[in-house]
Amino acid sequence: MSRISRFRSAVLGTRPLSEALGRENGFGLLRLLLALSVIFAHAMPLGVRRGSIGAHWSGGQVELGGLAVAGFFVLSGLLITRSGLRLTPARFLWNRAIRIMPGLWVCLLVTAFVVAPLVARREHLLDGFWTHPQGPWRYVMANWSIGTGQPGISGLLTHNADAGFNGSLWSLVYEVLCYLAVAALAALGVLHRARWAVLGTVVALYCFMVYLAIDGPGLRSPIYIPTGFENWRLPLLGTVGTDKLLPLGLLFGLGAVAELYKKSLRMNGILALLAFALLVGSARYGGFYLVGLPALAYLLIWLACFMPRPLTRVGSKADLSYGVYIYAFPIQQGLALWHVQRHGYAVYTGASVVLALAAAVLSWYLVEKPALKLKNIGLPRKGLGGPSGQPQPARTAALSA
Repeated sequence: MSRISRFRSAVLGTRPLSEALGRENGFGLLRLLLALSVIFAHAMPLGVRRGSIGAHWSGGQVELGGLAVAGFFVLSGLLITRSGLRLTPARFLWNRAIRIMPGLWVCLLVTAFVVAPLVARREHLLDGFWTHPQGPWRYVMANWSIGTGQPGISGLLTHNADAGFNGSLWSLVYEVLCYLAVAALAALGVLHRARWAVLGTVVALYCFMVYLAIDGPGLRSPIYIPTGFENWRLPLLGTVGTDKLLPLGLLFGLGAVAELYKKSLRMNGILALLAFALLVGSARYGGFYLVGLPALAYLLIWLACFMPRPLTRVGSKADLSYGVYIYAFPIQQGLALWHVQRHGYAVYTGASVVLALAAAVLSWYLVEKPALKLKNIGLPRKGLGGPSGQPQPARTAALSA
């Protein structure tokens, strides 16, 4: 297919998601861009300290970091549900564990025993650093199981805008809860034989969140809506807030429904342009929760389907998005401590991006990629197939390994 015909097909054609989403897709690039967006968002409060990008423009409905996390959960919902359809529950959980845990553990060790000592030296607090009640070993032990049980180390970073070493890790617990939900639904046969139950749950959750959102003045409710419910304290995972669990679960569910109903969901360029207009318009004028989030989900999936072919190679062999996400925050904290932000937002953010990408490359080739070789242990691989009863094709991209 020529570039012109491919463009016409993307913009004017209407194809089911099952046909539009091929093995060459834009998930890798989209995930990397979302991870980099978090860096740009955090650069304001951590370095420049001038608020959040987009929060004032949207009337407090959304800011760049929240939008990036929302996009992550939509794409994750589609990809993880696809894995849940084609793998047995045991292999699914194993693959999820080796995808995120080794990288997280090494990140915690690097933060505690490389970054933190440098920070302590910079702040002239090396005395008592190792024996502090909330020292580096305690930091690793408190955070190894996904939940953030200890954000700081040895009383450091008190002069920074945030005293925590890795504020980005908060979302991992919600991601893991979504993984567990997919595993449970797969084990019960819901994904294969009762996909309507998933759709019904997502619709009910959307209606409930809209009910909570309409209390906002001018329908300007933020993504994370205070629900008034008590937070949960879960074993290993720590504290889970319903104000984040419900909306993030909805976003993950939108991606899951797209995968489950991919033969019925139509991909069309005109609809994608409409989704973009609804996303921007609702973010600016109100009603972002009602129409903006579903529009975001459709737009991201359409972009993944019709990404220009050269860009589909991003992430197909090396998925740097996870490494960027888990290393960017401590890097930005260190740069802020060394006052790199004095040279301006562009310099501070540029340095953050370069160092985060370098850390992600090392994490991928030294930790994440070797760990993924463990996925071929002797667990049964194939599940029951997709909703149609046909086996689902395995993706070659690293991001869904």
